[in-house]
Amino acid sequence: MADEFIIAGWLDYGPHRDQVLGHFAVVAAASRDEPGCLGYAVSADPEHDGRIVVFERWAGEDDLIAHFKTPHIAAFRQAVKPYPRSGRDLRRYFVDRSEEFRSLSGAATS
Repeated sequence: MADEFIIAGWLDYGPHRDQVLGHFAVVAAASRDEPGCLGYAVSADPEHDGRIVVFERWAGEDDLIAHFKTPHIAAFRQAVKPYPRSGRDLRRYFVDRSEEFRSLSGAATS
């Protein structure tokens, strides 16, 4: 069984955030169609100008390796080359287990 994981965090592109976010939207849409991609979302951080929030969910390592070899990733890297990144904090979290989340009056339930 593959080890599911989540990549989450942020990238800071300063005044070029919106240009980079436009390229990210294209790569996110293509990535969601890839085998093993269980979720891929990017958005502007409303509290930090220049920052892009990233959330990816993958079924396994082989899927991520294949992802980095796709034409849309190569095109993305080329497109954002002119925009310097000033900060980054991305983490990978391995999923031990998961369950559907429901809240009831603000309290988590199993």
